Amino acid sequence: MNLLLIDDDKVDRINTIRTLHRSNYSLDIMEASSAEEGLNLAQSNTFDVILLDYQLPSMTGLDLLKVFRNFPTNSTAVVMLSYSDDESLAIDCLEAGAQDFICKSEVTVSRLMRAILHSRERYRIEQELRDSHEQLRYLAEIDTLTGLANRHMFEMGLKKALSRASRHGSHLALLMLDLDNFKNVNDTLGHIAGDDLLKEVAKRLQEMIRDGDLLCRLGGDEFAILVHDLDTSNSVMPLIERILNVMAKPILLEGKEMTISVSIGIASYPESATDPIQLLKSADVAMYRSKEAGKNQAQFYSKTLHEEVYKRVEIERELQHALERNEFILHYQPQIDTKTRKVVGAEALIRWQHPVKGLIPPDDFISIAEDIGAIDAIGAWVMETACAQSHQWRKEYNSTSFIFSIAVNLSAKQLNQRHLVEDIKSMLVRHQIPPECIELELTESTLNKCVETGVMLLRELSEFGIKLSLDDFGTGYSSLLLLQKYPFQVLKIDKSFIHPISDNQSDSSFLKAINAFSKALGMQVVAEGVETESQERLCQELNFDRMQGYYFGRPMSAEMFAKQFLS
Repeated sequence: MNLLLIDDDKVDRINTIRTLHRSNYSLDIMEASSAEEGLNLAQSNTFDVILLDYQLPSMTGLDLLKVFRNFPTNSTAVVMLSYSDDESLAIDCLEAGAQDFICKSEVTVSRLMRAILHSRERYRIEQELRDSHEQLRYLAEIDTLTGLANRHMFEMGLKKALSRASRHGSHLALLMLDLDNFKNVNDTLGHIAGDDLLKEVAKRLQEMIRDGDLLCRLGGDEFAILVHDLDTSNSVMPLIERILNVMAKPILLEGKEMTISVSIGIASYPESATDPIQLLKSADVAMYRSKEAGKNQAQFYSKTLHEEVYKRVEIERELQHALERNEFILHYQPQIDTKTRKVVGAEALIRWQHPVKGLIPPDDFISIAEDIGAIDAIGAWVMETACAQSHQWRKEYNSTSFIFSIAVNLSAKQLNQRHLVEDIKSMLVRHQIPPECIELELTESTLNKCVETGVMLLRELSEFGIKLSLDDFGTGYSSLLLLQKYPFQVLKIDKSFIHPISDNQSDSSFLKAINAFSKALGMQVVAEGVETESQERLCQELNFDRMQGYYFGRPMSAEMFAKQFLS
């Protein structure tokens, strides 16, 4: 073993060394006659044990022990030596980090060697415990995948930062970041690729922040950045721009080059909130708005934004139980034959009859239902209710002699269900409805989210005899391409092309072109948004097949519809 003996008394050093040499151990002993000399030797050499005299000229052995324990690489056991047998002194030394305390009058070969050996082993055990504690602390504060701070450490850092900002009157910003469409990576490339992506994102973000700012992974694909000492809240904008730009750079995953984006929510102190919990909530609200606004962007928190998001959260919560509480109803808007001006069909439009908020239109809850996974059940309810209503009308008003169709809207989520065709077929059989009496409406935005399974399902439905209608035709950039890919039989011209028509406006060349094009393909044309006599006259002149709009009737209850148009 390598030993260092620090003692200013030469006689005591000689006696101690003589005693050590009488042992059967191979010992390499270095001497120091002062605290300064001992300190230099300890810093420049590696020792298993230091024998340290308590009484030194320039400082006590206890003071020198504390210096040793503050070394960056503290790896030596220490045995204190003293002529004093004061128990309180021994306790002070042990509490300061010594492994043993020996009274010089008790020094014998066996006592000294036992103290050295036990001290070395005790120190080894203490080190392992310290290492274990450090590892537990690391696991408690560090995200093991990315090496960033985790949520626990971030929340502690946020509390300290807010206290400091309050004292100094400075600004800080909290950025909440969420990767866009991260689930697609896990679903298509696997979780290993997803982990690789998270590590790359962490690396890029680490390069963006300043020294002193705190970056953490909150969990999943969500990160947070705490930006300190800002002059104003807007001072964070250059960082946001850098983040958006660096995230736009392609990344190689599983041999495939991918482009990722991130949605960012920003909450500032003291403008947005003054306590940690509210600041985190505010940043989360702002990030949620970034997602809603189209992703790949940043949004600042505001009171108006909070109210909007709170309203959405409330709708999400209540929407979960609306179906089981029978709060949905269908309204029907008539479709008029252009030549005969008779009602030949209706579009079924869902409404939410909220017990407190009243009648809620679909624009306020359908997209939310899609996001929370409730659209499948709601869509099935709409189809079932429309089929039941069609059966009732056909039975009560003897409408079996002509085809009265009910149009039902389909969402992208429904279109990706493999069981959709069988579900619709079983509903038609159950309610004794001919396939041609049901029309399925899809918008271009819906079809853009459709996978190849959806194309196959639509073809099966068309072959079964159900009409497919392309809604809002003319508003998208690829509407014509959709007509090649999908078996549509009906085009619904968007109301934005109908509304400009008036008595003094005869420029209808676009509508004429659509009508001629549709007729060449053997498709029916429905004009939406007809609200005036001149618009109806134009539809008749252009020989459209059907018309729909407030001029003929607003969406209404089934009872009102039957009374006004079927009686």
